[in-house]
Amino acid sequence: MAVKLDYALDLSPESVWLTVTATSQAKADMPYLQEAGDFYALPRYFTRREGLASYLIKYVVSGEGQLSYAGKRYVLQPGQAFFIDCMHLQDYRVSPGADHWHLLWVHFFGPSCPRYYKAFEKQNNYSPVVTLPPSFDTSSLLRQILKLWSGGESSFSNDVLTASMLTTLMTQCILGASAPLDLAAMPDYVTAARAFLMGHFHERVTLDRLSEAVSVNKFYLQKQFKRFTGYSPTEFVQAVRINRAKEMLRTGLDPVSQVASAVGMDNVSHFIAVFKQSEGMTPSVYRNNWVSR
Repeated sequence: MAVKLDYALDLSPESVWLTVTATSQAKADMPYLQEAGDFYALPRYFTRREGLASYLIKYVVSGEGQLSYAGKRYVLQPGQAFFIDCMHLQDYRVSPGADHWHLLWVHFFGPSCPRYYKAFEKQNNYSPVVTLPPSFDTSSLLRQILKLWSGGESSFSNDVLTASMLTTLMTQCILGASAPLDLAAMPDYVTAARAFLMGHFHERVTLDRLSEAVSVNKFYLQKQFKRFTGYSPTEFVQAVRINRAKEMLRTGLDPVSQVASAVGMDNVSHFIAVFKQSEGMTPSVYRNNWVSR
C-alpha cells in the first residue's frame, strides 16, 4: 500500500524533529527508531495518513488534541498518549478551540513491535488512547531518546539503548492500560471468584456455579473478572491448570494421563493439545527438557 499523507506543520519555533537511520542489524533484530520529536503544535496543526510501516506513540505534555482512528474519535489531554499502527488510517490534530498541543513522540518499527502492539490493543479494549501514571515519567523517557539522537550520529550502541527505551515505552502503554485495575482496587467478588477457581480448578466450574458462589450476576461477573484479571474465568482456570501440570511434570513421575486427570482434564488428547498451544511443546517434551536441567 502506498503511503497517503496530508498534513500541516503549524509548529512553534522551539519544536524539535529528528530523523534517524538505524543500523541494518538493529532493523533486523530489535525495535528501532525512525523519527522522534518534541512538537509545540499550534491550532492549524494536523496529520492525516495511512499506509506507513511504522508504529507511533504520542504523549501529551499540555494542551488538547484529537485522534480519529479505526472509526472512532478520541480527545487527548495531558498525561495521555496514543499508540497506533500507522498502516491504518489516522487523523490527529489540535482540538478546535485549543491554542496548542504539546507532544513528545516517536515513530518506530521492528520485529517485536507487532506483538507488543497486539498486547496493548487487547489490554486496552482496542482503544489507542491510554492514561499513563505520573510514576512512569514517560516524558522523561521520551526526552532521553531525543537527547541520545540529538547529535545526529548513528551507531549500533545508540540503537541498542534506544531499543531498550522503546521496549520500556511500549511496556508502559500496556501497563498503563491496566494500571487502575491493580489488586488493591479489585472488587471483593472478583477476589472471591479467583480464590474459588483456584480452589476448584480440578473440577468443572460453570459460569452459573461461579456466579452463585460469589452472589453476583454471571454476565456482570464475567465482564468484571476479565477487566481486573486480564482473563475470562475459563482462561483463568486453564492457566491455573497448565501451571499445576507444569509443576507436576517437573517434579513427579506420574504418567501424562494422570497429570491431565489431576488438573481436571480427563480427555488426554485435549490436555496435550491445550498444553502444546500454551507452552509450544507437548507435556512429555516439557518434562524431558526440565528433567535434563
